[in-house]
Amino acid sequence: MIEKIIFKGELPSSFFEIPLRIYQNNAFYKSENPIRLLELFKEESQRNEIILYTDHKNIRLVGFFPENENRNENIAYAGFWETTDDLTLNKTLFEHFFRDIHNKNISQLIAPINFNTYQPYRLPLNLPVWKPFAGEPFAPLYYAQILLALGFEAHTHFESRLLRKKHIPLLYQNKQKTLSNLADIPFNIIPLYPAIWQKYEKEIFVLTEAIFSANPFYRKISWEQFSTMYNHQFAEKLCPYSAVLFQEKTTTALAAMSLCMPDYGYASNLKENYTFAEDYANLSPKILLAKSVGVHPSYRGQNLMNYLAAYAMLSFQDYYDEIIFCTMRSDNLSLRFSDALPHETSKYALFSKKI
Repeated sequence: MIEKIIFKGELPSSFFEIPLRIYQNNAFYKSENPIRLLELFKEESQRNEIILYTDHKNIRLVGFFPENENRNENIAYAGFWETTDDLTLNKTLFEHFFRDIHNKNISQLIAPINFNTYQPYRLPLNLPVWKPFAGEPFAPLYYAQILLALGFEAHTHFESRLLRKKHIPLLYQNKQKTLSNLADIPFNIIPLYPAIWQKYEKEIFVLTEAIFSANPFYRKISWEQFSTMYNHQFAEKLCPYSAVLFQEKTTTALAAMSLCMPDYGYASNLKENYTFAEDYANLSPKILLAKSVGVHPSYRGQNLMNYLAAYAMLSFQDYYDEIIFCTMRSDNLSLRFSDALPHETSKYALFSKKI
């Protein structure tokens, strides 16, 4: 039996138990932090009506309806969806959700997204050839199949690309001109050490919003929510040789960033927090993750995406074997960087349903 729970400051214990049951044989799953997640729900409840649907055993879904925002369309969202491979159970649950959507004059449903694109969202469409990296969607493949069976369609496609060690020399052959011009760009190149992160953290937050605010279904978040995820502890994970900020020399404004880190892996789950200083030396193989990379809209058209990559290339061969370009939108121009190179791909999607 599906229960509908309007969020009023508490989550049932079953909310956290369901994913533990679903991922009990998955060595890569890290359990949710109930305290942090409840804080997130409380903050988001200030701008969303939040409703939980669950049978307390095999399925949960959180529907949320933005309030007090200027929106061109009436859109509802669903996230925190975890389920056993049971289409009938999902039909029953989503029927409850759809009834509430109809009562609110909603025209479109987006899923899965955990409140915003800073939090987990998207579903995998295939099994990658690599072990899941930090932040990569790795829900069971039947999740996407269930949404399709319920009348959803893939709205936005994403992909990650792996460049194998044997193809890295081709990368350098293709980018020689960019590498040779890097020293002449009109930007200060600031390696992103933890101390530098602390110095520029508020500016990084503003830069991040400017870079990604045009992405589909982007929603602004508070500095408090941002700094819970992206802080000094996060900066300690970054690769000090490839993570970088570009700062315009004349105005000192931040123009671009590249957040790269080693793939620390999740096979053991022995550590809660990894750091480059303590853990890099023990990694094998050594794979660089090109995570959040972007250019401020005011500085686009100056080849800065290529220069960000060129900066990482200066030290790459000294520290890494392979690289994964992580979860890029499939229509993003940044994909051009690896288009001409042999690569292996994993694909993901964010889904939608017209109501």
